[in-house]
Amino acid sequence: MSPYLKQTLSNGIQVIAEQFDTVQSVSIGMFLKSGVLYENEHQQGVSHFIEHMLFKGTKKRSAKKIASEFDRIGGYLNAFTAKDYCCYYARVVKDRLDIALDVLSDMVLNSQFVVEELERERRVILEEIKMYEDSPDEIIHELLSQNIWKNARLGSPILGTAQTVAAMKRDDIFDFFNNQYVTGNLLICVAGNFVWDELKVMLEKKLKKMRTGTFSARETLPKPTCDVSIYQKDIEQVHLTLGTPGVSFSDNRRFAMTIMNAAFGGGMSSRLFQEIREKRGLAYTVYSYHTSFKKTGLLGIYAGTSMEHLEKVLELFHSEIEKIASRGLTARELEDTREQLKGNMLIALESTTNRMNRLSTGFLYDVEPRLPEVTLLPYLKTTAEDVKKVAKEMLDQKRMAITMIAPSPDAAAILEKSSFGGRPVVTFTAPKNQNS
Repeated sequence: MSPYLKQTLSNGIQVIAEQFDTVQSVSIGMFLKSGVLYENEHQQGVSHFIEHMLFKGTKKRSAKKIASEFDRIGGYLNAFTAKDYCCYYARVVKDRLDIALDVLSDMVLNSQFVVEELERERRVILEEIKMYEDSPDEIIHELLSQNIWKNARLGSPILGTAQTVAAMKRDDIFDFFNNQYVTGNLLICVAGNFVWDELKVMLEKKLKKMRTGTFSARETLPKPTCDVSIYQKDIEQVHLTLGTPGVSFSDNRRFAMTIMNAAFGGGMSSRLFQEIREKRGLAYTVYSYHTSFKKTGLLGIYAGTSMEHLEKVLELFHSEIEKIASRGLTARELEDTREQLKGNMLIALESTTNRMNRLSTGFLYDVEPRLPEVTLLPYLKTTAEDVKKVAKEMLDQKRMAITMIAPSPDAAAILEKSSFGGRPVVTFTAPKNQNS
């Protein structure tokens, strides 16, 4: 039995909520299965485009009116598009939940997609793509994803490309919106200080006119590659990433993976940070990360360094990967990392928005959310052997894709001489998404 409040509205919309009166705020989010996972080659970026358009006006509210509704009550409204879902959310004081729900439902049900607004927002998104491409420390991770999942939707850029965004027609965008924004593809998550019976009545009233229908989630598992790609660009640093498919959200190895990643490159006390930055001063930014999806995951390692230090950073990446894959963590590292994760999780739970996000996992990944104290248990029970096993399985250097943005063609020769050499290198003159 779920520890959370649940309801299916009369039109099929799912609702899940967590109620607690120790705060003065409440967060509400509308989650839809969306993103590049559900886009074809010519639609890349359409989910993100729709996210923008829902802020550009409804039948009764202009874009300015949508923003001012929250400003006047000291609330917060935002949205984001991920690879596999989209979320529109708000946080307000407890007695303003009706206003938040009225605006959010109006956006989802009544956005107009006016041509003039759409063309203006198209220009905004094209500028966003340019800004992203001018930030090599950000776009490198998108390029790594593309490298690992070539010709797969999960490897496509969330923003789309300059070409696909420029070519999108209003009718095509609106058709995509009508197909995805239906009752069977919407989950409402609420967390904070609210009255459950009042919330149900408000939701039934505000969302009763939403288009009914179902939406089939894509279940395909992309086939990974382990290619080496170098993008030459006139910049000061080399941006280096190594990556491999990680574990899915439903895979119980993700608890050991989270601990391993935290100790390996997840913070200032991690091995990568200490060895590369603190002891040797070879990089300002160095870290690892792991992201889980429904059917797979992505483990990435990153450093931004100079050409003169690239050889040494590659050597350290290799040696640190070898150490953790063959020996795992020390008992002290394991205990410290557990405490770190415990502290991070408990602090995050003080935010109603974080607690709202946690409620979406059953809808998105078929993994039902659990109470915080229950969520912590698998991490606290993870052993050193569990971490060593997952490190050995995941950190196979022969299976790792390598992606670099570098200012000199010499980067390829340096890579070839390293422990990661011996594989064909594909060199590009600029990131694939660049609007040149």
